[in-house]
Amino acid sequence: MRSELRLHRLLLAMLATLLIAFVAVLFYLGTNVANEHFEATVSLVVMITVGTAFVYMGTAEGIVAFQFGLRHNRELWSYLILGLVSVVSGLYLAMSETASLQTVAVVVSPHAFLFGIAELRIAQHMQHHPKQRTLLLVGGLCELLLGAVLMSGPRFSVNHVATLLGCAAVLTAFQILAFLFYRRPNLSLHTRRS
Repeated sequence: MRSELRLHRLLLAMLATLLIAFVAVLFYLGTNVANEHFEATVSLVVMITVGTAFVYMGTAEGIVAFQFGLRHNRELWSYLILGLVSVVSGLYLAMSETASLQTVAVVVSPHAFLFGIAELRIAQHMQHHPKQRTLLLVGGLCELLLGAVLMSGPRFSVNHVATLLGCAAVLTAFQILAFLFYRRPNLSLHTRRS
């Protein structure tokens, strides 16, 4: 059980790191790129960054899926499908000649939906932890809403889509970091006091 939890945490740590790096790239571009070249530069850099991140995460998810093996059939198939979706998304962004920042928003949206659904699913099993359950429910609903907004990316300007993608990355990274740094209370202390 602990090795499986470590694998989940490893993937989440990798994803949080990539999201933070993405936000740093957006921040750097926003402060250092001249206005006349802003749209083209941001679109190119974001497409390369997001495409690379998707292929990287998809490969890692595939490797982790095989680490779970057949004993954990649900995790095996979940990570294989998620890895395949990630790799296909990344390769599409890398090979598409017509992709734009708005396309990136549309490609990212299913991942926001999947993350939101995963949070809502985990919240169902947290009846004995009302605070954590509430946070997961709110986070899951925010991710679903974010996925819907990202789907309508083609309606927004490049600047607005870049801001939206940055906000999405910050929200998701914040939730992942909260999960990674959450420590369950030491049950042995509570049982000793009783």
